Amino acid sequence: MPNPNLQFMSEIPPVPDYNPIRDALAGTNDSQIARALRLFASMPASTAVFANPVRYRRTVACDGTPVDLSIRSFAIRGCLLEEDIITGSADAVRVIFVGLFGRFATAEEGRSFSKFISREFNAAVNRTLPDVARFMKRFPEADAGAVMQYIASIRKASNDSRPVNGSRPAGELLRDLMHAHLENAAVGACSAYMRALSNRHERRTKLFLESLDRDDAFHTIFSLLLRRKVNATDAAILENNGAIQIHHGSAGSNMVARYLATLHAKSVSDIFTASQMTLDGARHFGAIDDLTEFVARLERVSPERQDELIRQRAIQGNLPVFGHPEIGAAGRSNLIELDPRPALYLAPLFAAIDAGHVKVSEPRRKRVRIVQRMYQIAFAEGIEKPNRAGRLRVTPNTDFGTWIVAEVLGIDERDRTLLSYVFRGFGWMMDVREQLQQPIIRPVIPPDPAIVPAAADNGVIPEIIGAVHDRLCRPNAFM
Repeated sequence: MPNPNLQFMSEIPPVPDYNPIRDALAGTNDSQIARALRLFASMPASTAVFANPVRYRRTVACDGTPVDLSIRSFAIRGCLLEEDIITGSADAVRVIFVGLFGRFATAEEGRSFSKFISREFNAAVNRTLPDVARFMKRFPEADAGAVMQYIASIRKASNDSRPVNGSRPAGELLRDLMHAHLENAAVGACSAYMRALSNRHERRTKLFLESLDRDDAFHTIFSLLLRRKVNATDAAILENNGAIQIHHGSAGSNMVARYLATLHAKSVSDIFTASQMTLDGARHFGAIDDLTEFVARLERVSPERQDELIRQRAIQGNLPVFGHPEIGAAGRSNLIELDPRPALYLAPLFAAIDAGHVKVSEPRRKRVRIVQRMYQIAFAEGIEKPNRAGRLRVTPNTDFGTWIVAEVLGIDERDRTLLSYVFRGFGWMMDVREQLQQPIIRPVIPPDPAIVPAAADNGVIPEIIGAVHDRLCRPNAFM
């Protein structure tokens, strides 16, 4: 019998009316323009999930030079803003609810939804732990992605994952999506914990889980990744990081989720397996792995040689976690676009360090100091090229902040993509549900103007960006 407290699971936000291709076709008398527009006639009206316009301006000092920043800031469904997360008025569950249902939850709905997530996660842990333990004993160094794909294959072979299509009741499909994703999250997190055990012991993992308060699925995941019971400070930093990552616009993994929904994937599992594989791609979250490898190389040379190697990579245009394929994140003028997320991830980390709640070990401090130096060279100081006017400056992307947070808190290098996967999966669900209403193959879709937040003269985000920038420009930001 359906739970009356979960009736909202059947809700689907309406499809937006905004359709720029249709409107442009109707408004043109130019046959050449009309022919070109008809090539895109299969595009949907727009997306009503996510908009990420430039909303703020901020000037910062870069080695004595004023640089004007154009700062993007996102909105979910036009009603939940990025600053709601960083000011503490929206946690991850609230963001997920708004993204899936297009409105804020009532207090009772919020509690029911949070309990549903934890209940599904805990059941998945109990259901899969023996299979995960057997796999880890045979392949003790397997990363979380491989284990998730193994369990997903078992799920499919057991007919435990049904198809994706618009004819299925919306609430039933959403429950299946939640079931598959939370099982993957449980499998990934438990396998990460087991990898640290010398004998990959199922019983020791069970004992550790029994020592936790399992009313919050995300806190349980954080504990498994940290390999210790997460404290309130660590949990707040990690949930802030994850909540900001829940949806990622037209990123490759989101487009894969949309594409498989359009094709009516025969298994809900396939949505998450394919999207997770995309997330692990060398040009998606591969920058995190690239940064780990680059830092390891820089650790082996002198500081002077470190600076030289950083400049070389910046000049070549392949400095890990700097630059962005979709925004003007590099330039020689005094105007440049900036992804605010690295600063938004680092601000609570810096606050915790200053308060003495987070201790940075000397080995980790040396590693994050190297990454801080990358920021100083690539952005604050800029790069001079022979016969080119002006200094090239490149801003960091989301992976810069995620890597530092994970490094300082002690998350294993191999589990840093998993941390993002846990939250990104809910964003893929948002896209799947919308995709079934208005199919699209092509990846570029405009947001409905109704969900685009207005530009703002001031706000908390520019202040955070200025403060984090100033701190990263000083010698020892992580002291």
